[in-house]
Amino acid sequence: MNMIKKLLGLSRLEWPLLARGLFFLALSSAALLAYPQAVKKIIDDALVYKNLSQLNYAALIAFGVFIIQSGASALRYYYFTLAGEKTVKRLRERLFSQILGQDVAFFDRSKTGDLLGRLSSDTAVLQNALSVNISMLVRSGVQAVGGLVMLFFTSAKLTLFILVIIPPLGFLAAQFGKRVKAISRRGQDALATSTDVAESSLAAVRTVKAFVQEDFELKRYRSRLEASLLLSKEKIHQVAWFTNLVSLLGLGAIVFIIWYGGRLVIAGELSVGTLTSFLLYVITVAFSVGMLGSLWTDFMSAVGAGGRIFELLECPVEDLDTGTPVVPTAEVAFRDVHFSYPSRPDFPVLKGVSFTLAPKETIAIVGPSGSGKSTIVQLLLQHYAPGAGEIRIGGQPSSSFARRALRGSIGVVSQEPVLISETLFDNIRYGAPTATEEEIVAAAKKAFAHDFIMKFPAGYQTLVGERGVQLSGGQKQRVAIARAILRNPKLLILDEATSSLDTESEHLVQRALEEQLGQRATIVIAHRLSTVKRVDKILVLDDGVVVQSGTHEELLRNPDGLYHNLIQRQFSNTKEIS
Repeated sequence: MNMIKKLLGLSRLEWPLLARGLFFLALSSAALLAYPQAVKKIIDDALVYKNLSQLNYAALIAFGVFIIQSGASALRYYYFTLAGEKTVKRLRERLFSQILGQDVAFFDRSKTGDLLGRLSSDTAVLQNALSVNISMLVRSGVQAVGGLVMLFFTSAKLTLFILVIIPPLGFLAAQFGKRVKAISRRGQDALATSTDVAESSLAAVRTVKAFVQEDFELKRYRSRLEASLLLSKEKIHQVAWFTNLVSLLGLGAIVFIIWYGGRLVIAGELSVGTLTSFLLYVITVAFSVGMLGSLWTDFMSAVGAGGRIFELLECPVEDLDTGTPVVPTAEVAFRDVHFSYPSRPDFPVLKGVSFTLAPKETIAIVGPSGSGKSTIVQLLLQHYAPGAGEIRIGGQPSSSFARRALRGSIGVVSQEPVLISETLFDNIRYGAPTATEEEIVAAAKKAFAHDFIMKFPAGYQTLVGERGVQLSGGQKQRVAIARAILRNPKLLILDEATSSLDTESEHLVQRALEEQLGQRATIVIAHRLSTVKRVDKILVLDDGVVVQSGTHEELLRNPDGLYHNLIQRQFSNTKEIS
């Protein structure tokens, strides 16, 4: 019941629409319940006495009742469905906002396909429950209760028999609902797993095709669908069993009513018209109860999906605004920082890292893969908090700044920049949404991106495709650099920004990066050591520890140092890097 309250609570902003829907629901139900009385009048007052004028009058009343009922039903459907659609739209927005509001650690332990499943398939289940189905549920409930009242009014003797079968039917419905709810929850989880497999396969489709693994990916997806199908078959079995039982009880009740009611007619205790109207009320109640059973299945599925959705909606979001709203300078200091990722708490990544960065200084952080270089970036962005030690920015603890302000003062260019599926103009403006066209073009020129952009027929309005697939690696990097430049950050972080580029692209990107050196505090994280010669200071990181620091020339003088060894692995002789 708590989950149903939560689901209905989502619609509280639509009460004006629902109130109108309830009014027309009451009108259409009243008209429908009046119809058997019109039939009774036709039989008892017109047919029995062969009164043609009375027949015409009763038929006209019945026709008028049908007109009212059909018009009110259409308006009832409109208002309830509109309220449901608006509710689900707001739910999707809230859910997407909630997902975006989670911290990075949440995404480390969550699967993208599962999150997409909650945003799409789970909300689709709720969409049916909160739009069309809720209208039908209320209508069927009102007609079932109203029909029972009219049954009592028509014949109390026959009605008492019907009431005998309702309690066991209600008990069976409750047990059935529990089973369907559990199966639906497991089914949604299984469907989310298959979505995750499809998402990962499509995201890496070039790799799939390069290794000719289409059959393998299809088998993976098929196996997840099979698991989902087994749960669907279990749910179908439960629904079929329950539906058959309800149908059997309903039809059996009608047969008994005809038999017992016929005896009352023969005995003169009941008129033919009264028995006919009673049967029509029974059919109305039976149809409504049967519809309630079907809708109960859908609502139990919605409760299962709602459980997955409310798990996310009730997760605390990342606090972006608590703290100092302005970062004064980009003077950075790491003081004996230790860190392990939450997903691997027993595996230390940083072990007492210390260094400083002046406001217009450029430092490079180099070292083998897995030494902790990119982790430093994650800590600077406050995606994680250090396990021990302290990070200070502008002389204050970094945790004292509002995360929105801190991240707004940092520009990042990563190894594999992610572009949104919009135009080049939109992707550059992503760094500063209020920037003017002149500022965007100026940033593109500084990043050496303007020339290649203008070669496209649509220029800055060229669509880049999903994740920028229409651009080369070098072009994506220069767009990412333009985006970071437009942001005009106090601290610029270049995280392996040239490591995967060809020589020509690296040259252009390197020129764009060198234009920015000395203008702001800059951290360069690099595998290609040719990119770090001109920096003010180099930190050599190994297994989470700073083992060397100094300029390029100073570090080369130590032939036994890790930096010298790294250089030798990349270059055939020291002349190439002196």
